[in-house]
Amino acid sequence: MKQMSPKNSKEGIPEILPVIPTMDVVVFPHMIVPLLVLDERIIKGVQQAVDGSKLVMLLASKKQPETNDIAIGMQDLFSIGTVASIMRLVKIPEGGIKVLVQGLHKARAEELLTTNSILTAQVAIIEDEMTTECPQVSAQIKNIKELTEKMDAAGQTFSPDFHNILSKMQDPQKIADFVLSHLNLSVQDAQELLEKPALSAFLETIYLYLTRELEVAEVQERVKNRARDSMNKSQKEFYLREQLKAIKKELGEDDIEDLESMRAKFELLDVPEEARIEINRQMNRLERTSADSMEASVTRTYLDWMLCLPWNKETVDNLDIKHAKEILDHDHFGLKEIKERILDFISIRKLKKDSHTPILCFFGPPGTGKTSLGNSIAKCLGRDCFRVSLGGVKDEAEIRGHRRTYVGAMPGRFIQGFRKVGSCNPVIIIDELDKIGADFRGDPSAALLEVLDPQQNKSFHDNYLGVPFDLSKVIFIATANSLDTISEPLRDRMEIIQLSGYTVDEKLHISKLHLIKKAIKDAGLDEHNLAFHDDVMKDLITNFTRESGVRQLERLIKKLCSKAARCLVEEDRIVSFSPENLEQYLGPRRFIEDEANKEHQVGITNGLAWTSYGGEMILIEAVVMPGKGRLILTGQLGSVMKESAQAAMSYARAHGRDFDINSKMFTHYDLHIHVPAGAIPKDGPSAGIAMLSSILSALTMRPINAQYAMTGELNLHGDVMPIGGVKEKILTAKRNHVPHVILPQKNKNDLIGNEDIVKDINVIWVSHANEVLHHVLMPESKEKR
Repeated sequence: MKQMSPKNSKEGIPEILPVIPTMDVVVFPHMIVPLLVLDERIIKGVQQAVDGSKLVMLLASKKQPETNDIAIGMQDLFSIGTVASIMRLVKIPEGGIKVLVQGLHKARAEELLTTNSILTAQVAIIEDEMTTECPQVSAQIKNIKELTEKMDAAGQTFSPDFHNILSKMQDPQKIADFVLSHLNLSVQDAQELLEKPALSAFLETIYLYLTRELEVAEVQERVKNRARDSMNKSQKEFYLREQLKAIKKELGEDDIEDLESMRAKFELLDVPEEARIEINRQMNRLERTSADSMEASVTRTYLDWMLCLPWNKETVDNLDIKHAKEILDHDHFGLKEIKERILDFISIRKLKKDSHTPILCFFGPPGTGKTSLGNSIAKCLGRDCFRVSLGGVKDEAEIRGHRRTYVGAMPGRFIQGFRKVGSCNPVIIIDELDKIGADFRGDPSAALLEVLDPQQNKSFHDNYLGVPFDLSKVIFIATANSLDTISEPLRDRMEIIQLSGYTVDEKLHISKLHLIKKAIKDAGLDEHNLAFHDDVMKDLITNFTRESGVRQLERLIKKLCSKAARCLVEEDRIVSFSPENLEQYLGPRRFIEDEANKEHQVGITNGLAWTSYGGEMILIEAVVMPGKGRLILTGQLGSVMKESAQAAMSYARAHGRDFDINSKMFTHYDLHIHVPAGAIPKDGPSAGIAMLSSILSALTMRPINAQYAMTGELNLHGDVMPIGGVKEKILTAKRNHVPHVILPQKNKNDLIGNEDIVKDINVIWVSHANEVLHHVLMPESKEKR
């Protein structure tokens, strides 16, 4: 078919032309495009054009039809299209025709017409507003060529020969058509480009589209490079990981086998359902995680903890009461109340297997056997035992554990102890409960409320485990030197049992039964006849130590054994210790003088005090001097003790006539009360009657009988109120060889069950201050006031 020239085509184009709507393509002038026509109306128009001018009007559809129906309204077609010549027509067997057309000129469809079921349009040719010789067009062509060179240099050309062909072209129109044929434009973008009124605007838009293509190509290249690098890295990691697996397998450290062994161990465990679900979930997570990642290491450590805990593994209790009593008596002398409590628990457990386990708190002076008693209880029951020392602990995580999000997270001390002993019903000794601290990291004593509550510890929550753990089968034994620093809610959860200091006889028995044997064995003197006679031990107890417990006594015995061992090695002889040669080995006696006042003096009273380390003897001194009726208190006294002194002074002033005291003594004289050892803080109300005795002694010049020591709180009516630490104070009086001790009548019940303690001492029970003064105030001194 002979193609018409543009000039001839313009002159020979009819005003009315058949219309071919295009669905997904916009045909530009000089473009050759194949079209598929299925609609009968359009086919008739094409046949008419073939028989006539061989020209048609190509108009792009504004939207894609959902079926084969062709839109025929002006609202459905763009008004500007291209007049094209039909180059070839082929009928297809299925119906319809294929038409090869070449665009000739840009034209506008003024009106769509339907004549004899043929879609036609009234056509008006659109002329370009700018010629190809315009300098602006030349500049735009140059820009387009430079941009294509950049694309070629970057390896982003449309086809292998694209740049070569473009470099040989000179006609701007042909260059535009050539570039346009390689652009992948949407129908909307192509239509906007077709409707550009001038060649310069057309070329400018092509330049923008080329720029966009270049940017998209650059982004794609960057994405490809990253993907390639990532793939290379992944392939490298995969290769190295496979090698590592092979090496680990040869060494017997295969992670897969490790996971399989975990699963096998997990299947044998008897764990609660909630813990089972969590362990299974973490195992599945570990299986999907890279073996070398940090997360895998954290998960593996967590699973190791979960699988090693004794979830339902218990030791069988030895419920033989005779056996338990023998062990408790063998390991500890005395401590009757505690032994009775443990035997009671064994009896209940023998009758009822699921009875509640006790939560005990032993408090008393250091060295009285609180911690070792916990070990003996575990031994007599046949249970495992571990100790948790809370002295100085300030972090709540020590009790409840750290959350697994922290680096180096670990369970709390209790969970760690369960893993160590391997059973879920051990005896746990919570040591130094009164010395627990608190800071910005939390209050550990508050966390202990859950641990020591029988109603809550069935489902104790450790932050690291994340699942409940049963503590209800544990026997908790807490130890403390004082209850003052333990919170009231925590004390309420425990059964508190007091351990008092030992008497001289008890220390002597403990030494014979335990301390001496242990010291001789440690010194390697088992096969040598090293003897510690009673007079030597009593001398050690009374003159070389002054304590409620036996720790210092044990150290002295060990020191003597070490001296005996040295003498055996150097001189090949066994030392015979006696009171006469003790100073040779231990140095001078430290407590050769008693703390108590032994002389009957005015204004000096033997008082008794209690500390967390046992009982102490204190002297209350009073002296009268000219002044203005002031009460002077020294000796680093606490506020409670100062108030006791003021109450005693008020009672003395109120009852001055009963003791023949001139009223001027309270207005023209000052009274100074001093408690020696001024560097040591002192407080408490129990020195009330001792202060009253010293005050009245100083005011009446009647000496205090030094054969008496006393303790008791005084109120303004003269009643003697009860106090604490009765046993320790009696022991202190005996230790200082004071024959008589005055105690409040209301404390008489404190000695029930401890009647042996009052042996070799006279206890006087009083209920009023007058009874005290009757015993201690001696006849008036000859000294003048």
